[in-house]
Amino acid sequence: MEKRFVKKKQSNSEINDLPDPLLCHILSFLPTRDSVRSSLLSKRWRSLWLQVPVFDLDSLQFDGDVFGLIEFVDRFLESDENLALNRFKLIYHYEDIGDDDRFLESWIDALVRRRVRHLDFQVNSDDNQLVWMPLSLYLCNTLVSLSLYHVALSYLEPEFVVSLPCLKVMHLDRVRYDKSIKRDESNLETLITSCPVLEKLSIIRDSFELLEIISVRSKSLKSFALVAEDSEVGRLEDHGVEIDAPKLERMSLCDHLSGSVIIHCIAPFALVNIDVNFDGEDGYTLLDQNDDDDDDSYKRTMIGNFLTGISTVSGMKISSNTMEVINDYSNWNCYLSSRTCLGCMLHSLNLFWNCCQPFLVAARIYTHSS
Repeated sequence: MEKRFVKKKQSNSEINDLPDPLLCHILSFLPTRDSVRSSLLSKRWRSLWLQVPVFDLDSLQFDGDVFGLIEFVDRFLESDENLALNRFKLIYHYEDIGDDDRFLESWIDALVRRRVRHLDFQVNSDDNQLVWMPLSLYLCNTLVSLSLYHVALSYLEPEFVVSLPCLKVMHLDRVRYDKSIKRDESNLETLITSCPVLEKLSIIRDSFELLEIISVRSKSLKSFALVAEDSEVGRLEDHGVEIDAPKLERMSLCDHLSGSVIIHCIAPFALVNIDVNFDGEDGYTLLDQNDDDDDDSYKRTMIGNFLTGISTVSGMKISSNTMEVINDYSNWNCYLSSRTCLGCMLHSLNLFWNCCQPFLVAARIYTHSS
């Protein structure tokens, strides 16, 4: 019994002998709520959680105590402004705090001062309840990754300069944007073009978001994913996507809303995943081969340019919706030379589609009968 007691005492002594930075590093792998619990261990641990360079919290943990939540976050952010933050994650429930988001500006300001590297901010609320991100978010020189869920990006005056020189990864999920009358571009486009080292971008469009053009222009972007599957405001004829990213190596487009998809430039041997139909939620409308209507003429030109834009990729995954578009365009544009890169691709895909159609029909019949 005596030996066991001595061994346990030595083990505790070893933990307490660890330096504060190492203990903070260990605590950084825990949610902030659990990190705070360590303060009960001893007097030395009482304020150690305030030195942890990671903050990870869900507002539900405060059971509707708004003042307690605000005081807690304020205490953490104001504890030591000389200590840089590696990661800050907050899941914010709108019913817990309401529309008084003035404190959010002070938090983002503090995060900028604390030189945060990774920011993840999520708002769970109804569709008509929005939290506006303050302008200081655009001025974080240390930010490496940014993840936002169900927020609105603030309006940008023409003279405002975005500065995000280190941002490499950006995930925007159901974020709402604004296009200034005084600017030629949306605040989303400004955000993208102001990130000189951006490598990975993913956008999931909000069903109530009205931005007509998703413009992705970046000289550094290597991976891009877009999801736009449903809209509560209906498909606007001018909804579209434009991509100009010469280093883009991976691209995934799942877009059932946009009437046009324009690819100006991507890397020559990119890998792409395409699920677009160029006609919104109602599905693709076949081209009229005997019609010289301006709409059909525009669509033919747009689809041809799109297919040319992806004709040099090294790998491609295509949905049945997109295959129908390619097959229809290939039949209409039968004069296209098979010696060209686009013509060769269309010919191969057309053969593949014709071979697969009987199996797809059989699969549909089997599914309905089951």
